[in-house]
Amino acid sequence: MTEPTVTLTPEQEAALPQDWPTMAAQLEHYQEDFPLLALHAALRQPALSVAPLLAELSACAAAPAQRTDDETGWMLHLYAMHLLATLREPQAFAPLLAIARLDGETLENLLGDHLTEGLPRALAATCAAGQEDALQTLAGDRTAYFWSRSAALRALALRTLEGDYPRAALLAWLQGEAEREAARMQDEGLDPEQGSETDYLSELVVTLEEIGAADMADQVAEWFEDGLIDDAFLELAESQKRLQRSWAECVAEELDHGWGYPRDIIAEIGRWACFQPDEDDEDEDAEREPQTPIKREAPKVGRNDPCPCGSGKKYKKCCGANA
Repeated sequence: MTEPTVTLTPEQEAALPQDWPTMAAQLEHYQEDFPLLALHAALRQPALSVAPLLAELSACAAAPAQRTDDETGWMLHLYAMHLLATLREPQAFAPLLAIARLDGETLENLLGDHLTEGLPRALAATCAAGQEDALQTLAGDRTAYFWSRSAALRALALRTLEGDYPRAALLAWLQGEAEREAARMQDEGLDPEQGSETDYLSELVVTLEEIGAADMADQVAEWFEDGLIDDAFLELAESQKRLQRSWAECVAEELDHGWGYPRDIIAEIGRWACFQPDEDDEDEDAEREPQTPIKREAPKVGRNDPCPCGSGKKYKKCCGANA
């Protein structure tokens, strides 16, 4: 775990919670005031925080409705996922897998954007060496929610990019998995316009792109030509370009924009939408200030990035589908 960039003043240091009940009081429910001290305390004092955070993840997997139906804004499960991932706590892996196997509607309500952002990174960071087969099983399970399967693939790629899982091992599994999925689609007469039932091959190709699987470029091109990959979500030329990247390019490009193990998690949590100024407040401030025209291009949204609309889905499966 790296040192958080959000530093504390001497007064804040003196006020750090020294017991779990005090931390929990700031972390259990949403509060407008950012829980800076509780987050610092939880990371600095794992002897106090890890056990109750693990208990929260297990309780979340067993009784998710108690979190999603909480009108007071239950937040502890989200903090638990991110804090334990930052601490690289391997005991969090099993309850996170259990959460990932909840039904889709529950997961969307429970995690929101964190389903495609935080969950893959948390699975990757808490997975111990030798447990990658559990991620492979989840990814290949057609009874699991599609975005949980996608999260498992992202976690496998991330562990490889971070140097904790051999690239050759992941490549061999991806090749076999993709070939089996392509054969299934052809045998069953499926095409990629039939929804998430047929999107798994495209997700596998994205994972191959993430690790620069140049040896699979010709096979991927054939899948495009055979109509097994929806070119509304993946473009052949761009896919071929990404597949041909060197390993160094893959690591740099995939990890440099923050897609790695959680490290400076307090700063990341501080950027969550719930801690940003309310739009109504911003509108009131704007009415008081002179308006100056600003020309600015919207930032590019990658096809596998979370959709800016806040749906929790990937851009390519949401607003990007009509782009």
